[in-house]
Amino acid sequence: MKDKLIEFVSIQLDKDLKEPLYVQLYEQIKLMIKQHLLSPGYKLPAVRSLAQNLQVNPSTVVNAYKELEKNGFIFSKRGSGSYVAEQVINTIDELEENNHIPIDLTDDLKILQGQKNVINMSTISLNPDMISIETFKQVVNKILERDKGYAFTYQDSQGYLSLRQSITQELAKKRINTTPEYIQIISGAQQGIDIVARAILKHGDIVFVENPTYPGAIAAFRSCGAKIIDIKLTKEGIDLVDLENKLRKFRPKLIYVMPNIQNPTGISYTKANCRRLMGLARFYNAYILEDDYISGLCYQEKSPIPLKAYDTDDRVIYIRSLSKIFMPGLRLAYLIMPQVLAQTLLNVKHISDIATSGLTQRVFDYYLREGLWQEHLNSIRSVYKTQFEFALRMAKKYLPKDIDYLKPQGGLSLWLNLPDRLNASEIIEKARNEGVIICDGAPFFVRNAPNKQIRLSFATLSLAEINTGIKIIQNITKS
Repeated sequence: MKDKLIEFVSIQLDKDLKEPLYVQLYEQIKLMIKQHLLSPGYKLPAVRSLAQNLQVNPSTVVNAYKELEKNGFIFSKRGSGSYVAEQVINTIDELEENNHIPIDLTDDLKILQGQKNVINMSTISLNPDMISIETFKQVVNKILERDKGYAFTYQDSQGYLSLRQSITQELAKKRINTTPEYIQIISGAQQGIDIVARAILKHGDIVFVENPTYPGAIAAFRSCGAKIIDIKLTKEGIDLVDLENKLRKFRPKLIYVMPNIQNPTGISYTKANCRRLMGLARFYNAYILEDDYISGLCYQEKSPIPLKAYDTDDRVIYIRSLSKIFMPGLRLAYLIMPQVLAQTLLNVKHISDIATSGLTQRVFDYYLREGLWQEHLNSIRSVYKTQFEFALRMAKKYLPKDIDYLKPQGGLSLWLNLPDRLNASEIIEKARNEGVIICDGAPFFVRNAPNKQIRLSFATLSLAEINTGIKIIQNITKS
């Protein structure tokens, strides 16, 4: 162990700095890895040994190691220790060093904090003004009257049984047949993705993702030491030719997809695309992680059918987020577990946070059983459909013809592809100077982001703000 510690004699931690000690340690070990002073496979010192050597609390080393693992610089083997990971693909840190915006895309308003009349076209969180507080208050009171103090007790780690039964009935309407035994309640879709990643993936395993895709999923897969390979998207869904070619070559453990109103593009897979994807996954023996984050806001006459409905051999892990369209701060979602993975997923969930909020689960169960959920969905869908159609009309009216965008089936945003004459970073900077916050497309790409995409959201905007925001973008893109 002394030999291992020799490599770390150059590390100096300064307790007088405002920067926390664990961050200082993280940055210095990260630099050693990037400068190849610590090669792939190198075993890091045990926590207590390094803490003693640096004369810091062991929690400082633990937190530094956690950050290194989260960002793909190291990986852990249970009972063995922590090791330097192969830097095959860019880490999140490197994305940021290449001038991409941070992975947290939901609160870019902090950039213009204190300024008035800011138009936030970045967030896709539900507008707080749409939440019926009166209804929610009545439901909470009824739950408290009915369940008394039991409403605040820990639930089973798998989730409140009554809610799992309600969800099972809801899923049957979408042609998904399952039982409460295989429903897992989770604290938001991000936790679900992280649970699946930790349950299935080992260091070096390959994961396929759509390109572009959700940055939070990229982060979760990288934290497990997975190698991520991106698959092109077409207007019909995942590019089946690209997918099959890479399936033959790489044999992934997991394929992560958003078949309905994909984030960020808004693309929805055709039925033929879904069936072919399932066939290829079956033939090449890969699990599919389906992230259904916003299909409740489909503005077509018929709601989309989840990919899980095409699953005949129990290989799709289905995650349904409720946060985006219920109440974001409550952090509620659920996943359907394949039978062979159920116990492993339950174990990881228990380690993650023991259980999701019991009161939140009881409230949502009441919404489902009393028909309040459908009323809530119909209400916000009606409002957002108006905003969606208005945003499309304004985009058609104001945006230059060489800016390409798809008309999605629903959701809260438009994904713009810019022509050669325009750069996303320049538009974002100029728009910020005009008081408009735009979401950069760069973090949605696994690597080599083209600086040619932006996402415009209308989630929290009035029609007047949508009009003003798009007109400002028109002026910027024309000049």
